[in-house]
Amino acid sequence: MSTSEQPHYYRLTSDDTLEQLQTTGNGLSTAEAVSRLQQYGRNELAVKHKEPILFTYLKQVKDPMIILLLASSVISYYLGDVRTTTILIVLVLFNITIGFLQEFKAERVLESLERLVVDEATVIRNGQRLPISTAEIVVGDIVYLEEGNAVPADLRIIDEDELSTNDFALTGESNPTRKFTHAIRTDVPLANRHNLVFMGTTVATGYAHGVVISTGMQSELGRIANLSQAIKNDASPLQKEMRHIATRITQGTIILCTLLLPAATASGLTMKDAFLFAIGIASSLIPQGLPAEINTALAQAASKLAKARALVKKLSSVETLGATNVICTDKTGTLTKNQMTVEQFLIGTSLYGVTGAGYEPAGVLVDSKNEPVDAADQQKLDLFFVTAALASNATIRQPDEKHATWYCLGDPTEGALVTLAMKSGINIEQLNKQYTEVKEFAFDSGRKCMSSLRQYGDKQELYVFAKGAPESILERCATIWDHGKEKKLTDKDRASILKANEQSASQAMRNLGLAYR
Repeated sequence: MSTSEQPHYYRLTSDDTLEQLQTTGNGLSTAEAVSRLQQYGRNELAVKHKEPILFTYLKQVKDPMIILLLASSVISYYLGDVRTTTILIVLVLFNITIGFLQEFKAERVLESLERLVVDEATVIRNGQRLPISTAEIVVGDIVYLEEGNAVPADLRIIDEDELSTNDFALTGESNPTRKFTHAIRTDVPLANRHNLVFMGTTVATGYAHGVVISTGMQSELGRIANLSQAIKNDASPLQKEMRHIATRITQGTIILCTLLLPAATASGLTMKDAFLFAIGIASSLIPQGLPAEINTALAQAASKLAKARALVKKLSSVETLGATNVICTDKTGTLTKNQMTVEQFLIGTSLYGVTGAGYEPAGVLVDSKNEPVDAADQQKLDLFFVTAALASNATIRQPDEKHATWYCLGDPTEGALVTLAMKSGINIEQLNKQYTEVKEFAFDSGRKCMSSLRQYGDKQELYVFAKGAPESILERCATIWDHGKEKKLTDKDRASILKANEQSASQAMRNLGLAYR
């Protein structure tokens, strides 16, 4: 089933999709699954033949300048200049090593895509739910997804409950995308096909069943993997110019050597001396240090860009950047780690900062003077951190075999709030067990907030903990909580909070309001 055939599934109803894929809500039979596995192949990203690392390294010698340097080193050795020969060989090794490292990094792109594919998934076959290897999933399988799962193939959703997925790997959108089951009647781009979920994305909230519409290299992730393997690296203008110079120098060297050799012979020199004379004069035309100087200059420029938090994958990109007039970029944060971190929060009129980045609960709370908040003052803020945690469903996990750092299962924004609560010293697991959730009211565009109804406090009374857009939260509030004290929310307070919200938003911060009742 080719990628060009995929788009129509989002335009079909779930029943029509099941019918067209010749499957049902009870899944495929074992025999049919085996047959389709032979027909469509394993659900894996195919890796094209990789050339040996040594071959990739030696391939760098084809560069005309490198050939000239090698020729110069051979001539220098023949003339008995061992010192120059050694320097030239070092320059050759330096240049081909730089070229090899850049190409080696480019080949790691596909490997990073392969890590997005999970090892095991839950499917329904013969009417029974069972775990199977992701590689054995076939078109027509019914897959069960729940919060924290990675999507093992491209699926058409057939039923869901509050399902949203993190699609940043495909669309660049940092916020979770809410999904639904109904058909989309018009032709829409990939990012707007909200009744589909894609291989390599993760489930942020809710659960669902979906039918597999494509696997392996026919999936959207497979299409990206195929494109990454098909990329041909064209020479940059500087590289073309270097090759042109090398060609001209080689031609000039040969011509000069041809002219000097008979002239030296005619002047009375022996054939050997005449040859050494001609070769020595001609080789002086070769700029032995030019390749090294260019690569060094590009490497220094790349280092400066790195200090400015701009990642340069290929040294030739620095040269291209120097000839660029207009740069088009995606919005910040969506093409990096997709991590959210709370950096500051406002309680009453007091602004606090938070150290540390990512989901690791390593950091401290600091006041407006950047001084750590002492334990007594921090205890007065406990209700704020409790609200942040209880109005969030995300789970923060420690590093494991598949994750090199602390990671989030669920909505990245909720993960940031849970991490904040953990930094304040709250035991999240114990908190959720102590104050169980009675009902959740999911975020929607009308209310612009999410609420969690909990049994809270010593008397286990019903409390609502909410988070959402600051403006939406303010509209619903009559009082303000400030360091353990509750007071009436005045117009002055509202104006102050909205002003702080605007200032923070102008610095590209995403703002949330927290409330309880």
